[in-house]
Amino acid sequence: MSQPTSSEPTSDTLAATTSTSQSTKVTPPLKLDILRIIRLCQQQHGLRHGDYQRYRSFCSRRLRRIRKSLEATYGNHKKFQKPVITDELVAKDSRYLLLPLICSERAWAYAMQLKSEANTEPRKKFHLLNRLRKAVKHAAQLETLCNQQKTCDARTKLEVQAYTAVMNGHLKFEMQQWSNALEFYIRAQAIYDKLITGVRSEDDKLMLDQRIDEITTNVRFCQYKNGDKNAAKELRNLRTKAALDDPEMTRVLDAFLSETHEQQTSSISEITWRQRKIQVTSEKARLFLLNLQEFETEIKKSGVSFDTKMSLYESFLKEAVETLQIVKDELKNDPTFKPIPVSAAPVDNTKRETAEKLSDGVWLYSYIAWIRLSKMIERNLAMIENGKQQVFKSTTSGNDKTDATGSKKVTKSADLIRMYDLLLQFLNDIIAIPALQNDKTIQSDVNFQTIIYKACRSFYIAISFVQQKRFKDSAALVNKTEIYMEQAKKLATDGQQPKSSEINYQTLLNEFTFIQSKLDEVKYQIQTSATSTPTGTASPKVGTIQQSFDEVLSLDEQKELEKKPLIDRLETYFEDSSLTNKNRLNVVSLPPPFQPIPCKPVLFDLALNHLTFPSLDDKVQSKRQAMSTTNDRGQQQQTVIGGFVKGLFSWGTKKQ
Repeated sequence: MSQPTSSEPTSDTLAATTSTSQSTKVTPPLKLDILRIIRLCQQQHGLRHGDYQRYRSFCSRRLRRIRKSLEATYGNHKKFQKPVITDELVAKDSRYLLLPLICSERAWAYAMQLKSEANTEPRKKFHLLNRLRKAVKHAAQLETLCNQQKTCDARTKLEVQAYTAVMNGHLKFEMQQWSNALEFYIRAQAIYDKLITGVRSEDDKLMLDQRIDEITTNVRFCQYKNGDKNAAKELRNLRTKAALDDPEMTRVLDAFLSETHEQQTSSISEITWRQRKIQVTSEKARLFLLNLQEFETEIKKSGVSFDTKMSLYESFLKEAVETLQIVKDELKNDPTFKPIPVSAAPVDNTKRETAEKLSDGVWLYSYIAWIRLSKMIERNLAMIENGKQQVFKSTTSGNDKTDATGSKKVTKSADLIRMYDLLLQFLNDIIAIPALQNDKTIQSDVNFQTIIYKACRSFYIAISFVQQKRFKDSAALVNKTEIYMEQAKKLATDGQQPKSSEINYQTLLNEFTFIQSKLDEVKYQIQTSATSTPTGTASPKVGTIQQSFDEVLSLDEQKELEKKPLIDRLETYFEDSSLTNKNRLNVVSLPPPFQPIPCKPVLFDLALNHLTFPSLDDKVQSKRQAMSTTNDRGQQQQTVIGGFVKGLFSWGTKKQ
C-alpha cells in the first residue's frame, strides 16, 4: 500500500488554511474626522455670523436624516422605542458615531443661543447649564464608543478626547469653576498640539491652529480669574488680533474687557467737555468712557490692519448706540431735553442762556452723541483713504471690477461719493446736538469741513462722469470744485474764525492738497477725451464749456439766466436758489410757445379720370350663363322632392 506524500494537501489541511485566512482577514480601521466635520458644519450653517439658532436647527435636521437612513428612529407614532447604540452597530456602520456628535453640537449651540438671551432674562442661565451638561453627556458617550472599538485609529480617539475635554471646559467655564475649566482646556490644548505635529495637509493645520487659538483665549481668561496678572496683558493683545469671523473668541475677550472696566468705573465720576464739568452717574456711561480710552489706544497701535480697524470701529459704535439709548431713556422726564432741528435753531442771547442751563444729563447725552458722530467720521475717512488710490488705478486701467490680483473688489468713485454724502449728513447731525446748537466754534468747524467735503464729492462725481464720457457735466463739476476750494482757502486764511482743538485740520489739509494735485490732471483728461471723441457722440457745446473753465458768471449774467426756464439754459451751470423754492420753480414755460411746423400735404388722384380700362363683357356673360344653369337645376330638384312629399300625404284628400 502506498502512503500519500506530504506534498499532497488533505481535506483537513485545506479546512485549516481557510479558517486561518478568515481569522487573519484585516478589517478596515474606523476613522472619524471630528474637527473637520464640526468646522465645516459651523462655517456653512450660521456660526460664521454668530447665528446659533440656525446651526441648532441644522443639527436637528441632520440628526433626523441620519436616524432615518440607519433605521434608528424612536419607534413609530404608536409606540416609543429608544434606539440603543451598541458596539456591534458601530462596527457595522461608522455613521452611528455621528449621532452622539451631532447631539452634543446641538446642545452646545442651544446653550450659546441661551447665553445671548440671558442678558435680558437671567432665568435662562439655568437652562443654559442644563444644555451644556447634556452636551458633555453626549460627548462622553462618543468617547466611550470609540474606546470600545478595537479598529478605531489613534487620531480619532485623540480627537474625541480633545472634544470631550473642550465640552467639559465650557461647562466649568459657565459654572465659574475656573480651576477645573483650566485643567480641561490645558488637556485639550495638549492633545491638539500633538495632532498638529502629525498632520501634512495645510487645511488641517489651519483648522488645528484656529482651534488652539480659541482654547488659548479661554485658558488666559481662566488664568486671569485665578489671579495671574500676565494673563490680562496677553488678553488685551489678543483682542486686537481677534479673528473677524470668530464670534466665540470675540465674546470671551469682550467679557474680559467689560469685567476689567467695571472694576475701574468708580474712578470716573466727572468729565470736562467744552469748558463744562459733567457729572457721570450712569454705570453704562462710565463703562463706555473707559472703553473709549481702550479703543483709542488700540486704534493708534502700529501694525494694525485695515480689517482689524474696521472691526474695532464697528464694535465701539455698536456700544455707543446702546449707551446713547440708555442715557436718552433716563432723560424722558427732563424738561431741558428738547432737541431742536438745525433749520429752526435761532442764534440769540436768550437761547444761549438756556443752553448754558442744560442739566448734566443733557450734556452727557450731547457728549456721547458727539463721540459717536466723530468716530463715524473717522471711520469713513479711513475707508476713503483706503479706497481713493484704487479709484485712480481703475480710471487709468479701465477695470473697475477687480484689482491686479483679482481677489478683492476695487472701490469705485460712486462708493466714495456715497461716503462723502454720509460725512455731510454726520456734520448736519452734529449741529443738531442739544448742547452744540449755539456753539460758534463748532459751527465754524462744521462749515469748514462741509466746504471741503463738498469739494471732494464734486471732484469724485466729475471723475465718475469722465468714465461715463459725460464731459460736459464733468467740466461743470470741476468748475464747482474750484469754487469750493477757493471758499475753503478764504476760511483757512481768515484769522477771525474760531478753531477748536477737537478737529484734525492736518487731515483736512492733506485731503485738500491731494485733490488740488489731481484737479489739473482731470482737467486735461476731460479736454483730451472730449476732443478725441468721434463726431456725433460728444455734445455740441462741450467746446464752449471747456473754454469757460475758469470763468465765473457775474451777477447780471446770473439774473438774466434766472429769468430763463431751466430747460433753455441746461448748458450753463450755476447755483440757482429759485430751484429750491417750490413756489418759484422755473423749470419749463407753461404753456409751451408755439413753433411753426410744415403742414401735412394733401394728395388728389387726378389721373384716375384719364385712364381707360380693358373690356370685361365676355367674362361677365359667361359668368351669368353659369349662374342661370345652376338655378334651373335647383328648381327641378325642388319640384321633384315636393311632388314626392305631396304624394305621401295625399291619401286623405278627395279625388276630383
